[in-house]
Amino acid sequence: MTVKVQSSNDVGVLNMAPLKKSASFTISVDKVEVNRAIKYAKPLKEVAENEEEEWSGEEDDFVEENIIKGADWESVNYVVKKFSSEEEVTGMDVSDRYIVAQYFLDPIIDVFDRKSQKLIHRLEGHEYGGQSVQIMGQILYSGSKDCTFRTWDLKTGKALAKVTDHRDYIHSLKVKEVSITGLGADGEVTTAVTGGAADHLICVYNTNDDGALKKRFILEGHSGWINKIDLTNTMIISGSQDFTIKLWDLATGELLQSLLQDAEISCLSVFPLMEGFVIFGDGESKMSLLDLSSGRTIHLMPNTLVGTGRYRRSSKYHDKSVDTFHVTDNGYIITASSGSKFVKIWKIENYLEDVMKTDVTELQILRDHSDYLSVVGVQKDTIFSTSGDGNIYLHRFPEGKQHYDMLRTQERNSVAVLYQGPQKGFAAAVEKPTVVCEGKLCKAGKSGLAKSSSSFEVCFALKPLQRSLTEGKLVVPNTILEDSEDDSDCEFVIEYVTDDEEDESDCDM
Repeated sequence: MTVKVQSSNDVGVLNMAPLKKSASFTISVDKVEVNRAIKYAKPLKEVAENEEEEWSGEEDDFVEENIIKGADWESVNYVVKKFSSEEEVTGMDVSDRYIVAQYFLDPIIDVFDRKSQKLIHRLEGHEYGGQSVQIMGQILYSGSKDCTFRTWDLKTGKALAKVTDHRDYIHSLKVKEVSITGLGADGEVTTAVTGGAADHLICVYNTNDDGALKKRFILEGHSGWINKIDLTNTMIISGSQDFTIKLWDLATGELLQSLLQDAEISCLSVFPLMEGFVIFGDGESKMSLLDLSSGRTIHLMPNTLVGTGRYRRSSKYHDKSVDTFHVTDNGYIITASSGSKFVKIWKIENYLEDVMKTDVTELQILRDHSDYLSVVGVQKDTIFSTSGDGNIYLHRFPEGKQHYDMLRTQERNSVAVLYQGPQKGFAAAVEKPTVVCEGKLCKAGKSGLAKSSSSFEVCFALKPLQRSLTEGKLVVPNTILEDSEDDSDCEFVIEYVTDDEEDESDCDM
């Protein structure tokens, strides 16, 4: 059987009956013209004539040197190590020498060597586990579910001091050297601040190199758990489940401002890349910048990965709340969520030009954990992360190596999702990199992608072929009807031959 179809601007569909066992076909094309996909500024022939030397193919392509300052968090050439702990780690801190792990239920605190990951000390004294530890020099500060705040000597492993000012377990902790007139010698003092869970208290202490704890005052005002605390030379900044960020005077303890947000505050810190701003994550998986001078909140709407090098604008950084993050000195953000198994790395750009043009782009996802994340920390060029599987992972990124930018292709359309606020319906697509928060009525976080990039992991599974390849539709592009008057230069000839007319094939196409 022979079918001849001449080309046209329409698409022809040939329905073919089941073929025989020995069926085969050939397609012959007399003439086909193809438009070039790439157009050169000069014809290739002219370029070749102007070449002084012929390229042999053995020369290396020249690559301009591009080495960024600090760790290259965009690199895929990172080194992964892991070691196991006693149980799920819920509190962790890292220094040049130590890795400290605090557990969910077990009251002990383990101190590991930073380089060898070998156990150095096992600190005993707390009655329950916890999730708040911080290293300051050779002193370890720890808060626990037993409502106590303790200090330890990391050289000897001995307990130093203990206070019991909280009525519920200690949920957050921050220790920092600050400079403020009237506090300590020459205004230099180390301040330790703890945030409570159900007691909603913030306790402020002076401390020193001996690990002593001297209470200065207790702050009351939050109506929810204190999820995160940070310090400046003049203020205590606290974020709570009560949807507020509060600013307190470090010298007097006076409440300066209470700034209501549109979701509960899950994590925060002073923004290290630009003075006068706080960056925070919330329960709706958004991240935002808070302008301390005006009290204005600016939601950062990220470019989220939906494929290799392909992006769509969204608002979600994870499928659930952003529970921890770290902003690096060279402009990257590492984020994690307790409702996710993945650590994400983002690039933050354009903030110095105009804060409203701040643009966050997802670069890569670390998918090594087999259980939901508990704690993530960053120390120099290494990301430390723990999860419910009891493993502590170390992802070390290169420094001083050739840097390559990730491919970025912006999708034109966002994914529409239903807005679940007071006025239900389809939410508008996210078009801008930032959105000013409108308080309780703010729709940011209710539009864009329904889920974060963690949900777009593609898996392939091969299955046995269920249908035959000998029955179906053959689509021939650019064809016209056979009796058309159009004089075409192209002719498609499709032939198939069977050896036995009576022998039917068991397969279809």
